[in-house]
Amino acid sequence: MRILVTNDDGIDARGIEMLTRAAQRIGGDVYVVAPERQHSAQAHAITIHSPVFARELPHTHGEARRIAVDGTPCDCVRLACIKLLGGLPDLCLSGINHGGNLGWNIFFSGTVGAAAEAHSFGVPSIAFSYCRWDGAIEWGALDQMVAQIVRTLMAAPHSRPDWLYNINLPPLEPGQIKGARITRQNPVVKGDNFEERKSPDGRRYFWPVWDEVKAEREKHIDPELDTVAVRDGYISITPLRYDVSNMNEPGVKAAFDSFKA
Repeated sequence: MRILVTNDDGIDARGIEMLTRAAQRIGGDVYVVAPERQHSAQAHAITIHSPVFARELPHTHGEARRIAVDGTPCDCVRLACIKLLGGLPDLCLSGINHGGNLGWNIFFSGTVGAAAEAHSFGVPSIAFSYCRWDGAIEWGALDQMVAQIVRTLMAAPHSRPDWLYNINLPPLEPGQIKGARITRQNPVVKGDNFEERKSPDGRRYFWPVWDEVKAEREKHIDPELDTVAVRDGYISITPLRYDVSNMNEPGVKAAFDSFKA
């Protein structure tokens, strides 16, 4: 079994070290192909107007190969699947992200984007995030828990072989986590905001921030939502699909039935 491990926080991030250890617990050959530097919020961005450099690094955790890529998370996965691995991996694990990827954040997340890119090649994939944003992350025995989650998903029956999951771990020690819930993405909560500031030369600029008050107003109590599961101390496991076509608009379809250009 060949496992591709990637992320968006950079190849030297602590989260990808934990995910690499988890992959090794599963067994097989582990290939780490990740960005040289931070690439958070890159979503599905790819490089098209400049070369993408790849650099082989020493194997620090028993990986089959460890490669740093001067590109986005999706560049890493594309290179791995098309060129670097000599074939497709059997599984792709992305993360563990330093901070959650819940609700609307899945559309911005480089962690989820990398997993989705592998999914587009037909590779079963999982994006992992740890919901701590304050930097005081206690990784502890997360690699053991993540390996257990991966084994469970691999053994579960799926309707298609190229499955994709977005998993968020609550900001708790493994022994404090209450369990796991199969969830759906919260379609409403958006705490996005900007602080308006002034530079020393008098120019106005805006600093992106997360607005807890705004997010609090939009809270839901539905236990099936990813944000609620994490808030309640559960692991959120959200199955994703990337067919975003909406064919349930019969009125619009009827309006164009007789349309002629």
